[in-house]
Amino acid sequence: MVDSSLEIPMMAPDLVATLEHTHVNFEAVPKQLPLFTYRLLVPKTWAFSQEFGPVPDGPLTSQGLGFFAGSAEIDAPVIAVTVTSLPFEIGIDEWTRLSLVSEGWTIVSAKWFPGAHGLFFDVTGTRVRDGVEEVRRTSARVDGSHLFSVNCLTGRRNWDQAKKLFWIAHDTFKLEKATGIDRMEPWLSAQGRNPDFEVAYPISWSATPVEPAPDGVSAVDIRLLNSRRDTLLAYSQVKVQRLDEGEVVPAVDRLTGRALEKLAGFGFVASGAPAPLTDETDPRAAAVPGWLGGCVVPGHVPASEATARLGFARRDGLLITWLVVSPTIQDDLLVALRAQRVFEIERATLRFD
Repeated sequence: MVDSSLEIPMMAPDLVATLEHTHVNFEAVPKQLPLFTYRLLVPKTWAFSQEFGPVPDGPLTSQGLGFFAGSAEIDAPVIAVTVTSLPFEIGIDEWTRLSLVSEGWTIVSAKWFPGAHGLFFDVTGTRVRDGVEEVRRTSARVDGSHLFSVNCLTGRRNWDQAKKLFWIAHDTFKLEKATGIDRMEPWLSAQGRNPDFEVAYPISWSATPVEPAPDGVSAVDIRLLNSRRDTLLAYSQVKVQRLDEGEVVPAVDRLTGRALEKLAGFGFVASGAPAPLTDETDPRAAAVPGWLGGCVVPGHVPASEATARLGFARRDGLLITWLVVSPTIQDDLLVALRAQRVFEIERATLRFD
């Protein structure tokens, strides 16, 4: 729940009216990464630097592209622009949340916003460090295989003076040479037959139809293997079942029980009660036609702890089941996020002939 005393603006009309006098449309050209030239509106009096200290490298590692500061005080407002390489499909909202939490932030607000230059994920958190209460507001947007973040930080005592300045920076960020690509890797398609359907999945996964299948049931298995292709990292399935005329679809808890029985045959054993997916934990479900509900189930496979994610929908006389089994976030963050994302992609792209 958002702290009622912590106002998080989503517009700033009073500041916008005077921007030509108070702000500059700053163009930053990173020395080592000129392709990532960007613009955003910042106060004219703020200082800019490209120096972030040692520059890391590698996937899922953030690199600094620019740093703006209002003053040299320890808890003064600052804005840091970063880029993160994401070679595989993951949800940038979940990744951004987890990144903040791992640094000790408590999330107080998180939502998608249709910004002036495209959709971005906006998250605000608070923490206390060295006795100082801090507020951070981060916006994240993807362009191809790169995640660009505008990270605004200040001491709590300066929040009310900085909050609208921060919002202007988030909403005006623009990548000058954006590709316009919103996929981190190419997608392929897989087909099921009788009932006929098609579903997309990232190219780093592989898909095979389930054969033989009972009459009126079709399914596709989608697997994530290691680089040597000799170890299964995560498993997913999309199943479509034709319903008899007038057939009543069981409640989600019964559908979950049936799915878990099936997964038990593949070695997944539940170790706790299913946790229903909610608007907060699964915001994309609202766009799934005929969505009945879903859940996350803790459990284990023969070699390790695991998590199962299940979802169900009814559409045009068909019952659809999506499931994915992966390592836990604690055991393998990247694979867990890739598995969650493939579940979302499968739901969003399911089409019937």
